[in-house]
Amino acid sequence: MNRHPQSAICGAVLACIASLPVMAGVLRAGAAKVDITSAQDEFPYAAPRERAYVGIHDRVYARALVLDDGKQRAAIVLVEVTKLPDPVAIVKNVAHEINAPETNVIVAATHTHNVPLVFFHEEVPNVLQTREIERLTQGALQAVRNAGAQLVPARIAYGQGEAWVNVNNGEQAGLKTGYDPQGPSDKTLAVVNVTKLDGSPLALLVNYATHAEVMFRSATRDGGYEVSGDFPGAVSSLLESQPGGAPVVLYTAAAEADQTTLFKSLHPADRLPTADEGSAGWALLNAQARRLAAGVLNVASVMPPGASEARITGAAAQPSCPGQHVRRDPVSGESSLEDAPPVAIPLSVLRINDIVLAGVGGDVASDIGRQFKAATAGKNSTLVSMANGSLGYLLTDASYEHPGHGVMGSPLKAHCAANAIVDGLLKLIKPSN
Repeated sequence: MNRHPQSAICGAVLACIASLPVMAGVLRAGAAKVDITSAQDEFPYAAPRERAYVGIHDRVYARALVLDDGKQRAAIVLVEVTKLPDPVAIVKNVAHEINAPETNVIVAATHTHNVPLVFFHEEVPNVLQTREIERLTQGALQAVRNAGAQLVPARIAYGQGEAWVNVNNGEQAGLKTGYDPQGPSDKTLAVVNVTKLDGSPLALLVNYATHAEVMFRSATRDGGYEVSGDFPGAVSSLLESQPGGAPVVLYTAAAEADQTTLFKSLHPADRLPTADEGSAGWALLNAQARRLAAGVLNVASVMPPGASEARITGAAAQPSCPGQHVRRDPVSGESSLEDAPPVAIPLSVLRINDIVLAGVGGDVASDIGRQFKAATAGKNSTLVSMANGSLGYLLTDASYEHPGHGVMGSPLKAHCAANAIVDGLLKLIKPSN
C-alpha cells in the first residue's frame, strides 16, 4: 500500500514533464555589420618578403546574426579575416555580450586572403598587427551588440542548391597546376534565410566550399596589394545590394581546404609561366561572385516562409589527434615533419529547430565535409570551416600520399582527422535528436 499517494502522483508528473521535449518559443532575430577596414593612414602596410598592401579596393566587415527563442540566445559572427586571432577569447566575449553559454556561439573567419593579417603567423603581433586584431575583435563585438539591440519577431528557413564556382586545388593528386577537375569537389550551396514576419529580408547565411583567394598576391595597384573581402566579401556585398538578398549576408566557408575558385588573378607556373592579371583580376572576382550570388537568389526564391517558432541548442567538444610539426632546415630550406603533442580540434554545433550549423576550427577537406553530410543525410546540416578556431589544414589520408602545402600546413598526423571530426560532430548532434 502506498502511504504517500500525493508524492507518488507528483513524482509521476515530474517524470512525465522531464521526458517532454523542450517547447519551441517565439523566434526573434537581429543582424548587423560593422566596418573593420584598416585606416587609410596605415598604408603602405608591409610584411617580410612580401609586397606591401598599398590601399583598399573594397571595405571589409564583421557581420553578426543574433537569435532568441525566449529561453536561449545564440550568435553567429563572420569576420572578414583569414583566420581568427585568439578565437577562445572572441567566443567568450561574444557569449558574455548576448548573455548565453559559449556553446551557443559560432565565430568564423570568411578566410579572405586579401587583408594584411594574412601574413601574420607569429605568436606576438607587431604594432600594426595589434591594431588590426583590436579593430576586428571590437568590430565583431559591436556587430553582435548592434544585432542584439534590434531583435524582432522573425522566421527562419533552410534551403540547398548547387553552384559551379569551385574546383579541387590538385594537391591531393600531387599536381602543381593549382586545379584538378578530377579531384573531389562539393558543389553544394546551402542557404539559411531569416526574415521578418511579413517576409521582408533580415539576414542570409550562405555556405559554400572554396578558398577566398581570387586576388591573393595579385599586384593590383602601384606594384602592391589591395585590401579586399575577396570572394566572400564580393558575394555578401552583391546580395546586400539586391532586392532578393538581405541587409546582412553572412558568408561561411564550407569544407574548403582543398577547394579553390575556378579562376584566380595570379596564375601559377605550369606549362606556361607565372602570370598576374593585376587590376583586371577584379573582373574575374566579380564574375565568379555574381555566379554564386545568383545561385543564392535561386535557392532563396523557392524556400518556404520558414518557422516563426524556434528551439535553440548548442554544444561543443574537442577531440584529440596525434600532432605533427613542420621543421625547416635553415641551410637547405627543405621541410620535414616531426612528431608533436596531440592537438585538440575545436568542434561546435548550433541547432535552430532542424537546422544544424556544425563548426570546425580549421580548414576542412571537402571529403570530410561530404562524409559528414552522408552521415547526416536527410537533415539540414551544414559544416562551417574556420569556426571557433584556426588550427590549419584538416585533411583526409589521401592528401598525405603527396605531401604539399596542405599537409605541411596541417598540425595533425594522418589517419585521424576525418573520423575525429565526423564522429565528434555526430555525438554533439545526437543528444538533440
